[in-house]
Amino acid sequence: MDDKNQPKVRFSGFTDPWEQRKFGELWRKTSNKNTNEEFSDDDIISVAQMQMNTSLKISKQSYLKTYNVLQYGEIAFEGNKSKNYSFGRFVLNNLRDGIVSHVFITFKPLVDMNIDFMKEYIHYEPVMKHILVKSTTKTVMMTTLNVNDVSKQKILFPIMKEQIKIGKLLDIVSGLIAANQDKVDQLKKMKKWLMQNMFV
Repeated sequence: MDDKNQPKVRFSGFTDPWEQRKFGELWRKTSNKNTNEEFSDDDIISVAQMQMNTSLKISKQSYLKTYNVLQYGEIAFEGNKSKNYSFGRFVLNNLRDGIVSHVFITFKPLVDMNIDFMKEYIHYEPVMKHILVKSTTKTVMMTTLNVNDVSKQKILFPIMKEQIKIGKLLDIVSGLIAANQDKVDQLKKMKKWLMQNMFV
């Protein structure tokens, strides 16, 4: 941020500082369980990959009652530490309604948010680490989130029109990355085939 509450790069027409809001004003912890087994093991979401976990099958279906419901637009806290996420991270569900393991803490939005913007912003380490360092406890492999502490932390929040602009641009760039990654993967397969068939 340049002027503390303003990004260095803005779209034309946006000059106001981003609003400083408490996390608890934007998100509230949910406690929705899959008690009625509305969702099956076909509806399990992999939080780490943010995709449907079709390979995971639960042997005892009643265990799915312990799973948390994660609706579209809600976020889950993943406590796994990594080189990119020192204090864990929030991941936004931009897939569809589903369920996640009870080990994840889930939150629902309390205000309107742009999905494309928030899915990137909510787990952007340079922003979120300042919040999570004050509201997590480290263990050997995981970090534990303190909901009361995180609710008090402040986050800069742009108006919806600016969220939409930023979100649309980031979504376009993400699409270009994915398309080029597919090309790279295809070229790698071609190179492997050529080496297997052209070398003695």
